[in-house]
Amino acid sequence: MQPDDKIAKAAGLLLHSPPGEVDDVFNDIRGIVNDDAALQEYIEPILAESNTQQFYIAELKDSSKVLLTPYNQVKTNEFIDPNTQTQFSFDHLRRTVTEEWPVETDEALEGLRKALQQQVDGYMSKHYPSGRATVFLREGAVVTCIVSNRFSPGNFWNGSWRSVWSFDASSGQLNGSVKVKVHYFEDGNVQLDTQTDFSADISQQDGEDEQVAEQVAKVIKEYEAQFQQSIGNGYRQLSERTFKGLRRMLPLTRSKVDWEKLANYKIGGELASADS
Repeated sequence: MQPDDKIAKAAGLLLHSPPGEVDDVFNDIRGIVNDDAALQEYIEPILAESNTQQFYIAELKDSSKVLLTPYNQVKTNEFIDPNTQTQFSFDHLRRTVTEEWPVETDEALEGLRKALQQQVDGYMSKHYPSGRATVFLREGAVVTCIVSNRFSPGNFWNGSWRSVWSFDASSGQLNGSVKVKVHYFEDGNVQLDTQTDFSADISQQDGEDEQVAEQVAKVIKEYEAQFQQSIGNGYRQLSERTFKGLRRMLPLTRSKVDWEKLANYKIGGELASADS
């Protein structure tokens, strides 16, 4: 394998990094490659893809925040914030906004987008206080992107919740996808990586923007709550049924162990040893 191929494959590992651990993986790759100049050629497009996949939260100069997603990406390093009507350049390596300029939006669905952004902001404040959501217009659809990260490397775990909801105002069709990824790494390496898709029809697509946005936000809330509950139910079943099936209910003697009697035997043995 050529050196360039090795560097490209090493850089590609970043796309598989657990949430909140991109920097750790990057530093490990730097140590393996040991050639920052050669690595930079391959690492920047990989970081750009990683940041958009993970819905990285970028902060503009006025302290407003927007997600980096494929739905507001103009070029590899350029994105649009629809809430402030700002287009900006983003340094994926340093994760900073480098330049901003105003951009005009003349979309027929802008009123619906704003109304849905307001509804989703209220939903986020109640259920994802540390998360962020941005509503975009993309190819005639109103797309809501949600991300909520919880990083606790000191306690050996990191996790991320990401969801995308695309609403077609002409047909009333709402399609959603939710991804959850959690990494627990204390004395081991355990990962939860799950995804589910949803589809629903919005009955009030011909109403006012505020009414339609309220209905869309309601469906998003209900479906995400169902998904979260299903994960909890799955883990309860894992604990109550699956793990119990992995161990023998009775020892080979087919008799329950009398732990109290064993404790008495141990105490008696210790007393006998002390007397001798």
